[in-house]
Amino acid sequence: MSQKSKYQSEASWRLRYRPYIVAAVLAFVLTMLVAPEVNEGDGMEPALKGGQVLVVTKKSYSANRGAPKLGQIVILEKTLAPEVYGDNIISRVVGLPGDEIEIKNGKVYRNGKEYITEGGISGAEGSLSVKVSKDDVFLLSDNRRSTMDSRNKKLGTVDMREIKGNVKFIIWPLSDLGGVQ
Repeated sequence: MSQKSKYQSEASWRLRYRPYIVAAVLAFVLTMLVAPEVNEGDGMEPALKGGQVLVVTKKSYSANRGAPKLGQIVILEKTLAPEVYGDNIISRVVGLPGDEIEIKNGKVYRNGKEYITEGGISGAEGSLSVKVSKDDVFLLSDNRRSTMDSRNKKLGTVDMREIKGNVKFIIWPLSDLGGVQ
């Protein structure tokens, strides 16, 4: 076999399998960065509805790596409180490390100021006062009447390392396709 035909054979092989190799590498990278998750409950209504398929960007947080942003919707590991809530817990970050969170008369206060979630359903029942530790965040669901969040004593403030990722997009049903606020 001549040098030229050997080179053409290698080039032909590369061209033939290149799309498959690129697709495999891209699929591997995407599975390391994002994951689809199904919203099983109504805890984040009206922002998220039950049955929607969400795209979650995988992100790890800790006191050393930084905290999620205030108002960000996050998803927790399923194993965090399985006896209380068998599905993924999806909630909004309303308290960061060092914050004082207080709930009284159906209102949420962060560091002494009323905390307002745009478009959320009010009704944070009961009273609560908590200081968020340096490794934790305080989570509340938008639908405060019917869900699992940091008000529940079995969950409480959540260690940032238990956050699986950030909810970014709704991909199903197609009528709801778009970003999450």
